Amino acid sequence: MKTHRTFAFAALAAASLAAFSSIPSAIPAAWADPVTDRIAALDPSVQDVRIAGDWEKDGRKGVYRIVVSRTAAEKPTARLFVQWIAVGIDGSQTVDRTTEVSELVGLKLDIVDFVAETDPDGLSIFVETLDPANDTDQSYELFIDSDGSYRFGPASN
Repeated sequence: MKTHRTFAFAALAAASLAAFSSIPSAIPAAWADPVTDRIAALDPSVQDVRIAGDWEKDGRKGVYRIVVSRTAAEKPTARLFVQWIAVGIDGSQTVDRTTEVSELVGLKLDIVDFVAETDPDGLSIFVETLDPANDTDQSYELFIDSDGSYRFGPASN
């Protein structure tokens, strides 16, 4: 009888160990960090993200976020997005608005750098580009008003 109990205990221990050894893959999911998961899910084409300053309108406050996405081609082209990230009284953050500079898509340029400045009326972005087709550079200006409308064109300086 004692041998039968020992065997049963050993079998139970082995089964528990086998079951437990399959759990480690489940444990990280149970303890997953939602921020890490969202970062891991970020599209690989998103290659530059910057906070460009604060905004305030109609009693709401937040920050501007500039996002650059690039194609994976040998000679990449870029897309440029500006987002208004609203910050709630409790510190929560939500994307209030997203605007894409659609003219940039048609130009088929890559963005090599940009500088942003805020003022009470909105956001100014000075964009340095590279034409991947003929390796020439060009500077552009982007002026975004607080309502999301914008003006985009070659830099005047």
